[in-house]
Amino acid sequence: MGADGHFRVTLSVRKEPGAGPVFCKMETSARFRQLKTVKLSCDSTYRFDISFKPPQLLQSLSIGGKPVEAIERARDGTACAYSTYYSTKDVTPSARGHREELPIAMRVLASGYLTTCLQIKYYKPDDHSHCEWGSRLHCIELDCSSVEGRLVTVDKETYRKLGIES
Repeated sequence: MGADGHFRVTLSVRKEPGAGPVFCKMETSARFRQLKTVKLSCDSTYRFDISFKPPQLLQSLSIGGKPVEAIERARDGTACAYSTYYSTKDVTPSARGHREELPIAMRVLASGYLTTCLQIKYYKPDDHSHCEWGSRLHCIELDCSSVEGRLVTVDKETYRKLGIES
């Protein structure tokens, strides 16, 4: 954590195998909780890469309410990075006009609990025309603050798509 209690979490999602792109779209209707929807295929595996600036120690991680193992793959004096996998096997495609929530919860040593939630639309495995339509999601940046080492608040959330900030 920075001296002022602030740090940045960068979350990227890639479809495996082959680190394929994941797409997102801006919602035009106010009926959804979030303005952005991330598109995922059912019966697929996704790699989540989570980096921290400055470096943090990720003690535990859950995606969709299920604990997952995060492997540290890089660390230096300025940042660190972890990777894990999320499977959409046995996930039902989202009904037309509906969105799902994908909660992500992290326990970060000396900073506290960090929770965020992605708005997801799940597509049938062979529905490439819809799942691969929209903007390519590069990453989601979370500017965070730690409150007394127990709770992490997300001060700002930024979706980066093809070098465009939104």
